[in-house]
This record gives sequence, structure tokens and C-alpha cells, in this order.
Amino acid sequence: MAPSQSRARNQTGVVRLRARTENGGSADDQSIGIVERVELTDFMCHERADVNLCPKVNFITGQNGSGKSAILTAMIIAMGGKASATNRAPSLKEFIREGRSRAVVRVHLRNRGSEAYHPELFGGTIIVERQISAAGSSVSQFKIRNGDTGEIVSRKKDDVVEITDHMAIQVDNPINILSQDAAREFLASTSPDKMYHFFLKGTQLFQLREDLEVVRQAITRAEASIGRKKEVLPEMKAEKKRWEQHYEDMRQARDLSAKLESLSHQMAWAMVEEVEAEVQKAEESIEMQQKRLSKIDEKVAAESAGIDEINQEVEQLREQARGQEAQDEPLQHERRGPLEQIEAVKAMLREFKQTENEINAEARSTRERIESLKQDIEVERERLVDKDSAGRERLRITIQDLESEVADQEVEIGNLQEQQKSLEDRSLALGDTERQRKVEVDKARRQVERVKTGLQELTQQTSDQMSAFGRGVKEALLAIRKTQWSGMEPIGPIGKHIKLRDPKWSLIIETTLDKALNSFLVESHADRIKLDKIFRQCGCQSRIIVCKTELFDYSEGEPDQQYTTILRALNIDNEIVKRQLINLNRIEQIILVEQRSLGDKIMVSNRGGFPRNVTACLSADGYNVGARGGGLATQAINLVRPSSRLGEDISQAIAREKQLLVEQNQKLADAQKACAEVKREIETLAAEHKRSGLAERKCHERINRANSEIQQARERLQSDEPAKIAALESELESFTTQLESIQTQFRDHIAQQQAKEDELKQHEADIALVDQKRAVIRDRADKLWRAAESKDGQRQNHIKNIDYWNSKRGALEDKMRALQAQKLEIEARVSEVESDARKVCSERVPAEHPPRKLDRMISECKARLEEIERSSNMSLAEVAEKAQNYIAVYTKAKEELRLVVALVSALKKAHQQRLNKWTQFRDSMTMRTKLHFVKNLHQRGYTGKLEFDHSQCTLIPKVKTDQDLVSENVSNGNSASGKGYQRKDTRSLSGGEKSFTTICLLLSLWETMNCPVRALDEFDVFMDAANRRIAMSMMIDSARTQRDTQFILITPQDMSVKPDADITILRLQPPRRSQATA
Repeated sequence: MAPSQSRARNQTGVVRLRARTENGGSADDQSIGIVERVELTDFMCHERADVNLCPKVNFITGQNGSGKSAILTAMIIAMGGKASATNRAPSLKEFIREGRSRAVVRVHLRNRGSEAYHPELFGGTIIVERQISAAGSSVSQFKIRNGDTGEIVSRKKDDVVEITDHMAIQVDNPINILSQDAAREFLASTSPDKMYHFFLKGTQLFQLREDLEVVRQAITRAEASIGRKKEVLPEMKAEKKRWEQHYEDMRQARDLSAKLESLSHQMAWAMVEEVEAEVQKAEESIEMQQKRLSKIDEKVAAESAGIDEINQEVEQLREQARGQEAQDEPLQHERRGPLEQIEAVKAMLREFKQTENEINAEARSTRERIESLKQDIEVERERLVDKDSAGRERLRITIQDLESEVADQEVEIGNLQEQQKSLEDRSLALGDTERQRKVEVDKARRQVERVKTGLQELTQQTSDQMSAFGRGVKEALLAIRKTQWSGMEPIGPIGKHIKLRDPKWSLIIETTLDKALNSFLVESHADRIKLDKIFRQCGCQSRIIVCKTELFDYSEGEPDQQYTTILRALNIDNEIVKRQLINLNRIEQIILVEQRSLGDKIMVSNRGGFPRNVTACLSADGYNVGARGGGLATQAINLVRPSSRLGEDISQAIAREKQLLVEQNQKLADAQKACAEVKREIETLAAEHKRSGLAERKCHERINRANSEIQQARERLQSDEPAKIAALESELESFTTQLESIQTQFRDHIAQQQAKEDELKQHEADIALVDQKRAVIRDRADKLWRAAESKDGQRQNHIKNIDYWNSKRGALEDKMRALQAQKLEIEARVSEVESDARKVCSERVPAEHPPRKLDRMISECKARLEEIERSSNMSLAEVAEKAQNYIAVYTKAKEELRLVVALVSALKKAHQQRLNKWTQFRDSMTMRTKLHFVKNLHQRGYTGKLEFDHSQCTLIPKVKTDQDLVSENVSNGNSASGKGYQRKDTRSLSGGEKSFTTICLLLSLWETMNCPVRALDEFDVFMDAANRRIAMSMMIDSARTQRDTQFILITPQDMSVKPDADITILRLQPPRRSQATA
């Protein structure tokens, strides 16, 4: 063996020779139909054989008896071939190895690429296994396995046939896989008709021609049937006409019978119409009642919509009123600043007033002194004339009296100023008290409105408890029960599953949970979308929560048992609802207390912080107690209106709200009374302040007058000498200068006072502007609250209307039920009467007369028919039936003949078309075979042609060998024309030349066919060495030029071909009983 080759041996004695190539060239792996492996177990002479084939050229060699032909036989049998197709045995049992009870053959077929056969089932390799049994009812069994997984995919032979058809493997084609006998017959054949037969079989033209012949024979049989029917048809037509005439003779009787039948039908259905008229009347009554009910429903819906609209308007008005009141708080803060400024300015103005009084007093005193000096000068001058000692004594007494009066008036002025200061302080305090009282009145009024609204809603909930959870909840619950859900049925509203343990916590718990009580729980987002659609249809605005149904343990998160939490204050009948409230609202960690003071102590009990597992503390009167950052903090909670959402008895809730309304009305009256008392007290203080000011001014006037008189009296007593006049005049000049200075000081003081008064006016204007804004806000809020109150009457009217229409609806529903029961009874009668009518006539007919008249007409027709039948041998019905039977038979035969003629015509046309196509295909295959034959002969230098005679079904190969061509050239003097020398028939060729020519023909047929596997057994049995070498080279070249085509060639002779990347040589050794050897 050459050093470039390697030898491998398996247990069958197969020796594989492959060339060692650098790249190991191989055919395209993405193909179908290539036989990759053949396995034989107890088949023919093989105990076990595993033969691996390459995808291109495979030469199987070995001595006679080594089992080479068994490989091809196994391929044919495994792929569904019959035993007769192998020419090796009459039955499959004959292939079982002697001494064995069964044999197994397997073929591995490649199944890759874009044209693979169901690769998702069969994988990249399909293993077809066939078991042959020597005994039993089933001689052979198939198994089709996935070569990638080994899994059995099918056991049907039909699937094997589909696989081979899909891969274009023609198992029964004698040219596709030539067994030993078929190969010898083909190679040794010289008969033109046999050669032509091989051509037809190899190209499948024979099978197509046989199919067309079957169609032609069917057409011939159909034409014969048409002829027989045409012969019988005239007799049938004559019989038909005879009975038609007989029937025509009795036409009058038939018309009378038809009339009787028609009247009977009308009579039957007239009874139905009579009962149906009663049903129609009942339906009209029900429909009329239904319309009335619909109108009532519309009215109830309109009234309900009116209530909802009023509720929305009331809520909007209240929200707007609260919003207006909320705007008053910043204005109060804004007013405090100017008030403080006003008090400061007023204090300064009082100081300015006092200074002004002092300046005025000083100015008056100076003026009086000036006047006094002037008078003194005159008096002095007069005194010089008349000196009177008695007059001096009177002056002293007068001075003492005036000084005593001045002292009394100054004490009175001090008392009056203290009184004014006290009145001003009290007035300021009462102003703040008045504003606080007004706020309390507004708050009490809002509380009254809130309690009234809550009471109205509770009253409405007595008839519909679900209305507490919002609009459309009742309708939504009905729709939920009728709907299929992917998860659990939605749970809700949540408040329906909650009950209070103690009513005192009702308001604070309902405020804390509020919208959560109206919510619904679903398990998936798909159910959420479905529920949201229901809510939109029903007008429900409840919240939808997608939750998990996991029942987790929450006990570790609860505070000590001494505290009452929201969770402990409730009875919750649904564990999923309980977990969701724990997740969303932390109800297990919010504690409840009755008084704020107790809450303050609890929330700082844990070293100044919250107790363990406590997140908030709520008091029963509506306060959130405690601050997370530490210290004491209390925040008021805006409590919701009471409802029955927590399962509280509505009657108790209504009673409690009524009592609360009485209390709130009393609080409002008390607040209004307190406000009026403060206002009256402010007015009294203002009057007293005014009187005190007037008294103070009068006191100042008396003091100034007394001081002036005292000054005058004293000046009269000072001197008796004339020299005193000069001193008085000097003093007069000094006081005149002082008065001018006082006047200048007074003007400056007045300017400062005016500035402060302007500042005071500005602050008062600011306060007036703020008070104006507050008055507008309070006026708006009052109007909004009054507007909300006015809506209550409209709501009550709507509720009364709903009660009225509901009572009307109840009466109509009772009437509807009675009408429906009556209708059911009549419909039952209709069914009975209609059933009786259908027994008479299956199709409904209209009645032309009333039932009584129809009954009379039927009696008359029956009497006339009896008279006619007595005068005839056959009854009218028998004659009509006989005539109709002959007419139907003739019509059916005529129609069948027409259809058969049309079918035969279509078949002949289709047969001719297919025959033409077959002829075209035959001519095409003939031309291709001729061209390939000439090309293959040229490989050895031969020339020739194939002579086809399709009319005689003959095929004659004509060949010129290389020797013939040389002789031709010599005889013709090297003429290029070649005339005068004829091609030889294959019978005149030598054995080797004949085998070579036959191989060329076989290769031509193979190249014309489209089959991935081509096999030939003992192809070179009649060839000499030269022809054998050339034939092998031709087959190898042909295999290499044809993509996705596998050649399996068997020869008993030694190989002159060397293994290559696409050539495999398998050498078989004679099998042994135990194990084959190379």
C-alpha cells in the first residue's frame, strides 16, 4: 500500500482507503439524499457490517462472495424497495442470514441545507431502519430515527416513501440503482427494444406512459357506458310521456286535490295564525310596558344624575368656600403688622397731643402774660391814680381760690387720661376678641353645613348602602359577577369587608383610610384593564389596586398589646384585604387614643421618641399627635363626612349625626351671641372714650382760664411805684419774643404730627384694604355656603321623585310578570298548534280565509274528489305518484348522461394535454441523452450517436471507435468529409468496446436524471483494462462535475484509481462466522 494512504478495518472486513490530503476536501455538507452510512445485521452473508460512504465517488471491491452486492441490496430494502426489485430473492425472508430469525438494515441519509425534509423532526441525518422477521404476521417493520438525537420519529412506510420522494431517490428505478443482475442485463443488452425500455424506465417516462394508459382505458369504459345509456334513454322518454298524458287527463282532479291540499295547509296554519295573533297582542302589551319601564328607568337615571350633579356642585361649592376661608388666614397675618404700627403711631400721636397741649398752654400762658402785662401797665398807670388797699386784699383771696381750682382740674385731667388709656387697651383687646368670635361663628356655620350634608348622605344610604362607596359601585359589582377573570374575582369595595369593633373610632378611621375603602383588588394587570373598562361603563371612580395574594406574617411589626391600633379596632373578614391595608396604610402601626393629652404622653414615652412599631398616633377628636423628630406636636385632621362604609348601623349613625347637628347649632348660636356681646361692649367703650375726651378738654380750658386770672392778680400786687411800668414794658417785650419762639416750635411740632397722622392714615388705609379683601372673601364664602345649603332642597326633591318612580316601577314589573306568564302559556299553545300544522304542511303558508270558511271549503272539495275516484281504477294520488316517478327517473338519467359526457370530454382533453406534455418531455430527455452520449464517447476518442425510433420503441447506439476513425481517414485519403464510412452497431463491437459504450449510455441517462444516489454493480465485468480505466475516469469526472450527487460503484477487480478527497475505496473481505478480517 502506498505511504500516502492509510488503512482502516471494521468488524465486517471493510477496508477504507482514503488519500491523506492537507485540507481533506469534501463535497458540500449542505445537501440531501446522500447515503452517509449503511449498516447490516444478519443480512444475507453479513453477520454485521457498517459501511461509511463519502458524498462523491465510492468504489466497493472484493472477491466474489465477500458481500459487495449485499450493500446495494440493503440500500434498496431499507428505503422501501421490494424483494423482487433486487432480483436476488423472491421474498424478504430470503435475505435473513442462515440460522437467524431476523435481519436489520439501516441507511443514514443526509438531511441538511435549505431543502432538508422537516429538519426540526428528523435532524441533520435521517436513519431509516428496516427489520425483517422470519416468522410472525409482520414480515418487516420500519423505524425512522433522528440521527442527531437517536429518537424514533416514525414507524410508517408512507413516511419512508415521502422522504425518498422528497430527496428524489428512485429505489425501484432499475437505472438509478443497478443491482448485479440488472447491471449485467443492461451491459449485455443489445436488443434495441430493451435499450429503449431501459431509457423509458430510467427517465420515468415508462411510469408516466402507464399512468396515461390507465386514464385512456377509463375514458374508453366511460364512452361505452355513455353508448348504453343513450340506447335506454328513448324508452324511458316514451314511458314518461305516456304517464304525463295520463296525468294530463286527470289534471282537473289534480287541481282539485291541490286545492284541497292548499286549503288543508291554510286551515292548519290559520289556526297557528290565530294563536300567534294572541301572542303578538301579548308581546305588544309587554313591549308597551317595557317602554314604560324604560322611560321610568330614564327618569330614575335622570333624577340620580341630578342628585350626583347636585352632590358634585355642593362639594365644589364647599371646596370653594373652604378655599375662600383658607385665603382669610394669610390676610389676618397681614393685618397684624399694620395694627401694631397703628398702635405705635397712636402712642406717638398721644405724646404729640400732650406736647401740643403743653405748647398751646405755654403759648396761651405767654399770650395771657402779654395781655396781662399790657393790662398791668394800664392798671399800674390807673393805680398810680387811685391806690386802694382793699382791692389788694381781694386780689390775694382771688389768687388762692384760682390756684385751688387749678389743682383740682389737674387731678381730674390725670384721672381722665388714665381712664382713656384703659378704654383704648380694652377696645384693642375686644377688637381681637371680635375677630376671633367671627372666626368661631364661621367655623361653627361650616360645621353645621358639614353635619347636614353628612346626614343627607346617610339618609340616602338607607336605600342603597353601596352608594356610600361612590357612584356606579352597585352596577360594577353586578358586572364583575358576570365576567370571567384570569385570576381571582376582584375584591371590593374594601370597606365592604371591614366592620368596626367600637363606633367611637368611626370618624378618625374612616378619615385615615378614606379612598382605600372604595378601592378594588385584582390579581393581574389583564384583570385591571378589564375592571377599568367595567368602571368606565358604570361611571365608577373607585381605585384599582393590583395586589399579590401572599398571606405574609405581620405580627412582628405590631406594637405592644396595650395600644389600640387601627387593625385591632377593626374586624376584617378577608385576609387579602387585611394584608393590603397593612401594606398601603400601615394600619398595624397607627395607634388610637381618646384624648390628645394621652397621645402626647405615649408618643414621648420611649426616651422622648415613639414607642416600638408605632408610626403615628390619632385622637378620636381628629388630631395627629407627636413629631417624629422629637418633642410635642399636634396637627388637626380634616375629618371626612360620616358614612356607612365601615359597616356601622346607619340608623345609629343618623341618630348620632342628628344629635351632633343639635350640638353644632347650639355652638353656632352661642358663637353668634358671644360675637354680638363683644360688638356691643366695643360700642359702649367708644362712647365712654368720647365722653372722657370732651371732659378732659373742658378741664384744660378751665385750668388755662384760672392760670390767666392768677397771673393777672399777682402782677397787680407786685409793685406800687411808677418805676414798675418800665419793668413791665421790658417783661412785655421778653414775653413777646418768647411767644414768637413758641409759635415756631409749634409749627415744627405740627409738621411732625401731620407726618405721623399721614402715616397713621396709610396704616389705616392698609388695614381697610385688608379688611375689604377679608370682607369680600367672607362674603364669597358665605354665599358659597348658602348656595350649598340651597342645593339641599333640590336634592330632596330628586329623592322624592326617585321614590315615586320606583313605586311606579314596582307596579309595572308586577304587571309585566303577569303578562309574561300569560305569553308563555300562549306560546306553549303556539308550539302545540304549530307542531300539528307542520304534520300537515312542513312549510308555512298564509291563510286566505278565516278558519270557519276554510273548513266549509275543505268539506266541499273532499266530496268532489271522492266522486272522481269512484269513477277511476286508480286514485288521484297513485296516478300523480306514478307520473312523478317516471318524470324523475327520466330527468335524472338525462342529467347523469349529460354530466358523464361532459366529464369524458374534459378527461379526453386533459389526457391529450398530458400526452402532448409527455411527448415534449420524451423529446427533451432524448435530446439530453444524445448530447451526453456523444460527450462521453469523446472521452476515448470515439464518435457516435443514439438512434431513437419512438414509433417502434427502439434505441440503437451507433459508435465509431478510434480504429474505425483511423481506417476511415486512410480509406478516404485523409479526407475531412468522412463520407462512405458508416458507424457500427454495438453488436459489431468488441466486448470491452461494447461495455464502454453501454457505460457511456448509462452515464448519459444518469446525467439526464435528477437523483442524488447512483449505484452500479460490476460495471466493468466485460471491459478490458483500457476501457475500464477510461470508464472509471469518466464516472469520476461526471461525479465531480455534478453537485450533490453520490456514486456507488461495485467491482470485483483491483482498483487502478487512487483514493482522493472525494474518492473512497472500500475493500470487502469474505465475512467470517465470528469477525471479518481485512
